[in-house]
Amino acid sequence: MDKPINKYLPVSAILLCCVIWGTTFVVVKDVSTLIDPFLLAASRNVLALAALGLYLITAKKTAVLKMEKATKYGAVLGILLGAIYILQTAGLVYTSSNHSAFISCSAVIMVPIMMYFVGWQKFTVQQVIAVVIVSVGLLLLTYQPGIANFNFGDFLTFIAAIICAVHLMLSGHFVRKVDFLALIFYQFLFAALASGIGLLIKFSVFDTEPVLFKMEAVPNVLYLGLLGTLFCYFVTVWGQKHVSTVYTVLIFSLEPIFASFTAYLAFDELFSKNEAFGAFLIFCGILFYSVPKSYLKLGLKVKD
Repeated sequence: MDKPINKYLPVSAILLCCVIWGTTFVVVKDVSTLIDPFLLAASRNVLALAALGLYLITAKKTAVLKMEKATKYGAVLGILLGAIYILQTAGLVYTSSNHSAFISCSAVIMVPIMMYFVGWQKFTVQQVIAVVIVSVGLLLLTYQPGIANFNFGDFLTFIAAIICAVHLMLSGHFVRKVDFLALIFYQFLFAALASGIGLLIKFSVFDTEPVLFKMEAVPNVLYLGLLGTLFCYFVTVWGQKHVSTVYTVLIFSLEPIFASFTAYLAFDELFSKNEAFGAFLIFCGILFYSVPKSYLKLGLKVKD
C-alpha cells in the first residue's frame, strides 16, 4: 500500500519543473552560438536516455521495453521531440528568449484546434475566444512592418510550437495505451537518433564547416539533458497522478513568466510596449483556455 503524501508536494514538484523549463530558454539562448542545434538536441536526449536506461536496469524494469507498441509510439514522439529541440535552438540564434518562451507556450491552445480537425474534440466558445486572444497576442509580440524586419527566429519558433502541439496531442493519446516508462525511453532514443541523422545529413550534404562544439557548452548541455529533459518529464508524470490535468496546465501557464524573469537577470532582456501587451494577451489566452467553466464559477480544485 502506497504511503500518503503531502498534498502540497505534487503541486510544488510541478511548479519546480515549470521554473526549470522556464530557465531552459535562457540556457539554450546562451549556448546557441556554442553548439550546433542538431548536436545539442542529440546530446540532451542521449543524456536523458542513458540516465533512464540506468534506472530501468537497476530497478529491474527492462521488461517494459519489450512492448512493440511502445517502440512505434516512442518513435513518432521522438522524431517530433527532436524537431522541437532543433527548431527552438536554431530560432534562439535569431530571436530573444522572451519571444521564444511566449511563442512556444502558444502550443497549448493549438492542441484543441488540431483535435477538432482529426475529430477528437469539438470547439467550445471559451476555446475560440482563447484562440483569438492568443492570436492577437502573437501578432503584437512578433509583427514588425516591412519585410526587412521579418524575424526568422520567431518563424522557426512558431513552427516548433506547431510541432509541440502535435506532440502534446499524440503523447496524451499514446500514454493511455502503453507503459509510460517505455514510451519515454523510446522517445528519448528516437529523438537522439533523429537529431544525429539530421546532423550527419547537414554536414555531409549541405555544409563543409566542422561541427560546431565548444567546451563552454558542456554545463548547459548537462543542465538541459538531466534537468530540463529527464527530471522534468519524470516529475511531471508523477505529479499528474496526484494533481488534476487542469491544475497542471494552469501551473505551466506560468512558464513564460519565469522565462522572462530569467532572461532579464541573464541578458537584461526587456519587452517593448507592444511586445509586453502581446505577451500579456498570450498569457491571458492560455490561462483562459485552461480554466473550465465550472472553475471560472467555483474556483480551482486540486483534483478532478
